[in-house]
Amino acid sequence: MKKYLTDKNIQNADLIAVFQRCPFDEPTGDCPFIPYQQLNDMEEQIRLLNTLPEDELQQLRTIHRSCIAARQKGLNKTRINDGPGKFSRLFKRNRNH
Repeated sequence: MKKYLTDKNIQNADLIAVFQRCPFDEPTGDCPFIPYQQLNDMEEQIRLLNTLPEDELQQLRTIHRSCIAARQKGLNKTRINDGPGKFSRLFKRNRNH
């Protein structure tokens, strides 16, 4: 475990998680993280992340944050439009799978 606790990995922990899987379970069709997620190998994902230049990491971080904001906004809109209770039922159903 100590081999993963490098300064660069700690600095890029937000990206390491997205290299492994989408926080919404289904990435968008244009998600730049899909090729990394498809590797399904944490060591290889981290190795590749560590080869990327800082400006590319920053671009990926910006894309990720924009996507999170847009998708959360969409979830909130759906939750408001669906009325009370429906979102929590969906959450409970998804947690059981």
